Amino acid sequence: MLITLKLEAMETDRNEMSNLPFEVKGKLKKLLIGADIIKNKNYSEIEYLVEELIPKGTLCALVGESDTGKSSLLRQLAVSVVYGDDKFLGFKLNDSCRNVVYVSTEDGEMATSVWLNTYFGRDSAEDEKLSKLKFIYSVDGIVKNLTEVVSNNCVDLIIVDSYADLFNGSMNNSNEVRSFLNLYDSIVKRFGVTVVFLHNTKKASAGMVPSKNSILGSQGFEAKMRSVIMLTKDKEDSSLRHLCVVKNNYMPEYNKSESYVLKFNKQLSFENTGDRVQLNNLADEDWIEEAKRLRKEGNSLKDTAEILKKKGVKTSKSSLGRKLN
Repeated sequence: MLITLKLEAMETDRNEMSNLPFEVKGKLKKLLIGADIIKNKNYSEIEYLVEELIPKGTLCALVGESDTGKSSLLRQLAVSVVYGDDKFLGFKLNDSCRNVVYVSTEDGEMATSVWLNTYFGRDSAEDEKLSKLKFIYSVDGIVKNLTEVVSNNCVDLIIVDSYADLFNGSMNNSNEVRSFLNLYDSIVKRFGVTVVFLHNTKKASAGMVPSKNSILGSQGFEAKMRSVIMLTKDKEDSSLRHLCVVKNNYMPEYNKSESYVLKFNKQLSFENTGDRVQLNNLADEDWIEEAKRLRKEGNSLKDTAEILKKKGVKTSKSSLGRKLN
């Protein structure tokens, strides 16, 4: 009886509270935001820093094999932003304050200077604009330092080159990966800055169809990224690269089915050729030999197809059967 009376009293209290407005005070007022306020911001679509590639105010990644020019591509993007270019590789740029912070863990000042001088060549660089691109070579206290920078300055973009050098946990442990990335996601959410990580793909995925499943380490990395673009080498022309959108939470699937063909020039920078290639056409046929090996080991067509899919090969039981017969 006593329990019944207490439950009835609690139900009465809840009913009375249901008629009161949902008020939040103190520190929670900054954390809990009403849907009415969010809706009335009147966003009709996602804003991009680089149209079709990099959404504003998010965590993103550029991934690929080593020696594809990933760092050069990101440096080129950084220069385009601070120069206030209208476009980057033909994609519209939507910067606001034209400030970029580049965290460089692999190259020092000398290598960076060589790249900049090669990039500009005989053209005169504009020092005032270049001064808006800041490089950080020390990673000690990096999250604290980045937070201080963006809290005191308007920054469009932070580039982290590379993720593997900053993350010191187990790359295959999803919880550790997400905990690490949450530190940077906190900066993104507090200050609206865009953060792009440079990362590598698995060696075993070389020659496979570009896929987010090819990213080195835990799936937790890819899951935290709102956009992942992949840079791969062309099978025949060593000067060509394929820029592929392998993940973008805000883009229709059909926009991700083709690569953007880029030319890597002597200035260690990229030009958009305007050509596009179906992702399925980028894979080497070497995976067929692997499929044959898996079948000899006793794997069924279905199991073989699943193993290959995890490595980035877009195939099915039926199409695999046709290839092997």
